[in-house]
Amino acid sequence: MTRKIFAIAALLLTPERLLAADGAPDTLTGGLQLWAGLAIVTAVILLLYAAAKRWLRWPEGGRSGIIRIRETRALGPKKALFLVQVRDRELLLGVTGEGIALLCDMPLPADEAEKEPFERTLSKRMKESP
Repeated sequence: MTRKIFAIAALLLTPERLLAADGAPDTLTGGLQLWAGLAIVTAVILLLYAAAKRWLRWPEGGRSGIIRIRETRALGPKKALFLVQVRDRELLLGVTGEGIALLCDMPLPADEAEKEPFERTLSKRMKESP
């Protein structure tokens, strides 16, 4: 398919095709040349993007990493609470449009299998902290 596109573009982009019988530039052929060139440039960009996505691997920071976001609660526009687990610690972070603040630094619960709702965990930890 790309060979067909390049063949059509080569036919449209020749200087002889740009001049009409009287020697004046043909606007239809000029417009086709413009669109063919745009299609070629777009195709090259998409091919480079696909090649980069396939062969350039970015480090994965997903769920297999050390840092895990356990819970998120939106408080309003551009305001949220994040419960983040880093190794054997849990951090309660307040995030706004202006910055990030550490609200509470807690040790990881002893019983990791017991999953409590975020509200209960938050209220317990806030009572424990000074």
